[in-house]
Amino acid sequence: MKDVPRHSFGLALAVLFFLTAVRYAVLANEYYPLHGDEAQYWLWSKTLDWGYYSKPPLLSWIIAATTGFLGDREFGVRFASPLLHFLTGLVIYRIGEKLYDRRIGFYSALTYGVLPAVGFSALIMSTDVPLLLCWAVGLYAYLQVQEAEARPHWWLVLGGAIGLGMLAKYAMLFFLGGLGLHLLLWRRDLLRSPRLWAGMAFALLVFAPNIWWNAQNQFATVSHTAANANLGGKLIHPGKLVEFLASQLGVFGPLLFPVLLAAILSGLLLPLIRRRLPDERIGLLAGFALPPLLVMITVSFLSRANANWAATAYVSASVLVTVWTLDRARWRWIIPASLVLHGALMGFGYSYHDLAKLAGVELTRKTDPALKAVMGIPALGKAVQQTLQQMPGAVLMTDERMLFALLSFYVRPPAEQVQWNPDGVIQNHFELTTRIEDHREDEILYVSRHDAPDALTRFRDASRIGKISILLSKDYAKVFYLYRVQGLKP
Repeated sequence: MKDVPRHSFGLALAVLFFLTAVRYAVLANEYYPLHGDEAQYWLWSKTLDWGYYSKPPLLSWIIAATTGFLGDREFGVRFASPLLHFLTGLVIYRIGEKLYDRRIGFYSALTYGVLPAVGFSALIMSTDVPLLLCWAVGLYAYLQVQEAEARPHWWLVLGGAIGLGMLAKYAMLFFLGGLGLHLLLWRRDLLRSPRLWAGMAFALLVFAPNIWWNAQNQFATVSHTAANANLGGKLIHPGKLVEFLASQLGVFGPLLFPVLLAAILSGLLLPLIRRRLPDERIGLLAGFALPPLLVMITVSFLSRANANWAATAYVSASVLVTVWTLDRARWRWIIPASLVLHGALMGFGYSYHDLAKLAGVELTRKTDPALKAVMGIPALGKAVQQTLQQMPGAVLMTDERMLFALLSFYVRPPAEQVQWNPDGVIQNHFELTTRIEDHREDEILYVSRHDAPDALTRFRDASRIGKISILLSKDYAKVFYLYRVQGLKP
């Protein structure tokens, strides 16, 4: 483990490049249709703005760039994801190298590159992808500004990374928690530095257009983000806490997540409880991982938390678990074991359908999660398009955000769409930007998962004109109903 080749950055570069090439090979196959969220981000990319109902705008800008030269296809939408994870891995190498040495940098980069969450995330396009790169760049810039002879531009890099991270996802706010903790414990002198506040002002300047957009739109994104916590009901959910912690075994790894908790507890929290200053390097890494983990553990106990909501913790955590295990003889096996385990899981996941076909195994809804999540929608898009050809000038209506977004991608050429929103309460971007009242007398093709939905009673003329059943396995089919409606009642 200690005899890493001299040019270990080059070796890390080669390994990460290989992983990226494998991911591009998987994406180029275009086997998996877009998820509803990905289709929504793609649709946003067609009307670039400084914000959207549920997310800041950075991801839509990236998709606009990649589909601009690759076309409106799954590969074009997802193209940036493997590349951004590749760059994040390289920055993590530099973080580990700067704090410790090339050995730690090398294994930290590899640890990140094969994390279960990264292996999955690199095949989809989500807000976490650019967010993690911004977080890594911000952390590396913060290490640079602590040097006695630090160049002033690193303060701007720090502020720019924070500002861009906020334009990716508001979870970048957790970065300020780690930054503030380290400043208070070890570098209070920087709190008096004009350069620190200039960097923070630059971060605010970069993020300011999204603040302006929110002010023009009833702070829709801020309200949606707050509502995601769902703290309005019963506030004790131990089962959800256990579920969230269990999910992190799949996100960060069954070997690494317990090590991470042990490192944060014994490397940062216990010394502070005992009123001792922890080792600064361990404290810094643990301090940047702690805020997202602590907040999401709390939210999961009070309500619920999705598995990816603590994703930003795993940038510094990749370095923390590496140094924590490699510097302890009894734990040194954990990093190579996790690399082998995660690499095997990644290879199995990427070739799951091919292996099942070779083995002659017919996948079902229980054995293939992709069936329920994404499969079958392209066929629905073709069927809806054929129906629209028989209804020239008809408007396409849906009653679900995901269905609206998916049909916007898979119905070609695209049709004018509207989201059914009978109560007028804005709960997604399509309810914010479309109004059924604008199509009161238009002929409408209404696509729904529901047989005889309540919406039919709101129109003077309403009739079912079709049923689409997409058989995905011997035990599972997706069923959609088509209605012709016209004449919205007052």
